[in-house]
Amino acid sequence: MLNYRDFGKCTMKINVAVVLNLLIVLFQIAAAYASNTNCQEEVDYLTNLVISAEKNGLTHKLPENADEYKPKSDNISDFGEFDFVIVGAGSAGTVVANRLSEVSTWKILLLDAGSFGDNLTDIPNMYFPVEFSKYNWGFTSTSQKTACLGMVDKKCPLARGKGIGGTTLINGLVYSRGSSIDFDRWGKHVNDSRWAYPSVLKFFKKSEDFHHRDKDAPVVESVHGVKGYLNVEYHLPRSPQLNAFLKANEELGMPVADYNAGTGLGASPAQINTKNGRRYDGGKAFVRPVLKRNNLQVLENSYVTKILIDKATKTTKGVSFTRNGESYVASAKKEVVLCAGAISSPHILLLSGVGPKKHLESKQIDVIQDLEVGSSLKDHPTFYGLNFGSNYTEPVMSVREQVEIFLRGFGPLAAPGNNQGVGFYESQFTNGTGYPDIEIMFIPANATTDLSQKAFRLTDQSYQDVWGHNNRSQTYILYVVALHAESKGTVRLKSNDPFNYPLINTNFLSDPASKDIKTIYEGIQLGLKLAGTKSLQKIASKLQGGPLKACKNFKYLTEKYWYCAIRQISMDLYHPVGTCPMGRFPDKGDVVNSRLQVHGVKNLRVADASVFPFTFAGHPNAPSVMVGEQVSDILKEDHLRQRPTLS
Repeated sequence: MLNYRDFGKCTMKINVAVVLNLLIVLFQIAAAYASNTNCQEEVDYLTNLVISAEKNGLTHKLPENADEYKPKSDNISDFGEFDFVIVGAGSAGTVVANRLSEVSTWKILLLDAGSFGDNLTDIPNMYFPVEFSKYNWGFTSTSQKTACLGMVDKKCPLARGKGIGGTTLINGLVYSRGSSIDFDRWGKHVNDSRWAYPSVLKFFKKSEDFHHRDKDAPVVESVHGVKGYLNVEYHLPRSPQLNAFLKANEELGMPVADYNAGTGLGASPAQINTKNGRRYDGGKAFVRPVLKRNNLQVLENSYVTKILIDKATKTTKGVSFTRNGESYVASAKKEVVLCAGAISSPHILLLSGVGPKKHLESKQIDVIQDLEVGSSLKDHPTFYGLNFGSNYTEPVMSVREQVEIFLRGFGPLAAPGNNQGVGFYESQFTNGTGYPDIEIMFIPANATTDLSQKAFRLTDQSYQDVWGHNNRSQTYILYVVALHAESKGTVRLKSNDPFNYPLINTNFLSDPASKDIKTIYEGIQLGLKLAGTKSLQKIASKLQGGPLKACKNFKYLTEKYWYCAIRQISMDLYHPVGTCPMGRFPDKGDVVNSRLQVHGVKNLRVADASVFPFTFAGHPNAPSVMVGEQVSDILKEDHLRQRPTLS
């Protein structure tokens, strides 16, 4: 077990001009470290850590349930009374804990089943090894019929972060808010301007600390914050393959732009949540800086089994949880704020008697409130099978060399999954509206690892058909994402045992009109068109992989072939949302109102990606942080009887 150490004594900021010449930088680093024993010790430690983590990931088995949290006796202890109990320390919960504890007279309890991040999670490109660690719940979907057909048992992997920071401990770290159109649509949907773009922009800026360290990246400074807790920057140095991708967009008349500046259209180097190249998870951003506040108690390794709600009055009283083999009850004088994420929030609500009546009764759970909890799981279905060879060879460095560069704030280890670029585009369904419907994530060479097949749950045949053709130091990959998916899945209880994982049916690519698969197919054609531009042909881009043997009945590269391939190797992008949707009409499936209160239940709010009424043209982490800011503001309004001032 690793103890968290703050590696920083050897860190220094580097002028962007230096980054342009990697060999010179390597020479400078080698010289600097040769004369510094302390730095050598850091390099030795992290080098061994990276090597062992990659090795351990190959044999690590993810849990299939939460039995590790089962109590050893029937005794239940009173953990005390708090003004607010926050369940889940993810993208939103960490923010809520920070902001509510600003009120010194309030006593706050933050509960999470995991722990703070460590030296391994700090390294962004330990993306796959961290997935095979204690920081991932290890969820998978039920066996699928319309997607994930090339995965083991036809089950989609559903990585969800466990710890103080939630999925920000294991995700790809892209800071992508979505389109202004998303939020204007949201505000109209709930008839509350709080959720429209002018309002949410203020909250995005409040959280953000933006650093424009890639001076060639397009930025609209006025939409970014610079004094918030959450660091946003660019990875350095850029891969020449990324530069070719950006030029290819321009060649096709598509903008290279700040995708967080409004409607969201455009390609760009990815804005990511790192600080000097290190992962800046939600725990590090929002909780560690305020741990010394006397009114905030952060309880790690605490598994919430139920929200305690008085059945007669439908008033929330607190929560029950287990920790270190013991059972506890914590009372909430004011409110419980559920921030456990799009999978675990509905799971906890269902266990607590809030959910579809027939489903709860079938699991012998007393019904407190009949609501469609878990009935509208949405995600961004993503095709992972578009790989291109090139004649550009990414420099292959030893782990030690990578660590030396990482400690200076850049290089291969500072890029999560080596994702370096994103592009947002209209589809046939949004053409002319300015509303992105397709995303292409650009992954330069050296992205594939020995853990790729295991992380994607690919069968041996699926992996060999596509990734078996890769030259790791030359092949780049495009992830093709359908942003406004129509397909709906569900989160349901396996039983009334709180330690059983929920049943998660992603139901990707199942919409009757086939809009989702059409959108991904259109994205694939766009990717092929980009690869055919002069800019990418200068590095001899050529499609690699295929045909998939599962699609042998269709002529290679025809529409029917691609439709078959899409169903084989499309899955999620760590982006589940919508399982407790916000809206005005509980009889039509809405679970919370625009003030994040659960319909029909007092003193209980949900604040995380589960409340999104639909998928956005961006990644859910940044909007979840915004939701955390919003609910904190709302709670201060309701309990202090005054509107807090945005800084």
